[in-house]
Amino acid sequence: MVRSLNPGVYGPLPTFFDDNQEIDYASYKQHLLNLARRGIVPLCLGSLGEAVHLSPEERVELIRFVRRTLDENGLTKTPIVAGVGGASTRETIRLAHDAAAAGADAGLVILPGYYAAGLNQDVEQVVQYYVEISEGSPIPLFLYNFPANAAGQDMSAQTIDTIIRRAPNLCGVKLTCGGSVGKLVQLAHTVRTTPSIDSCRPFPFLLLDGVIADLTPWVQAGGHGTVSGIPNYAPAATMRLWSLLMKEELSTGEVDERNHIQSVLARADAYAMPAGIRGMSRSTLRP
Repeated sequence: MVRSLNPGVYGPLPTFFDDNQEIDYASYKQHLLNLARRGIVPLCLGSLGEAVHLSPEERVELIRFVRRTLDENGLTKTPIVAGVGGASTRETIRLAHDAAAAGADAGLVILPGYYAAGLNQDVEQVVQYYVEISEGSPIPLFLYNFPANAAGQDMSAQTIDTIIRRAPNLCGVKLTCGGSVGKLVQLAHTVRTTPSIDSCRPFPFLLLDGVIADLTPWVQAGGHGTVSGIPNYAPAATMRLWSLLMKEELSTGEVDERNHIQSVLARADAYAMPAGIRGMSRSTLRP
């Protein structure tokens, strides 16, 4: 089954562990279904998913578990995005193949961080990395620009623009970086004025925000949604904000509601972003 990747809210799922440091699949299932039933697209093995702390076998089994859980609960059309970024081109391509075989519909790839100093000195290496992994991957890939988790590497809008044009299997970008709205404006213009970017792909190219704090201006500037950890805490509020942002016309009351929800979620984001995995592990995620 070919599942479409559409504009919307993508939820990076945390990986739950029991007291013996084994994956807690019961808690994972409860949380996954709570989000997916609301229309949030599950993203597993991302930064919050602690993929770097899992064995290759655990990564594959977790993707299989997500796909099986969704299918058994009538969510067969819900796509799965899985983190597949590795330390090298070869490893990333292998992880993409493993994820595809396990049921993932797309992969998310952050830049390798170990040789960041060398990559920073030659942008063409970065471009070539994404071109080669896109060519070698059996599933579409998202470019993930997150300097805090990539040893400070921050791709410019120009670099990302070049990658988009040279990697047809790239299906979107996630920007978790300073100046992300400015980069969005430039990339949205590229997509809007270059019809071949969408025409050569099975579905329109997605420009996703990495935080929810600026989702309203993000959408207004041409963005297509968010990949934010906040839906893990506030799925109902997140989806209400998204539904208001998708309406063509809002009443005065709805504008006030949208602005209020955006403000509350922005404050939550300001707390959650610095807390990261530590903050997530200390929180209780409830339906």
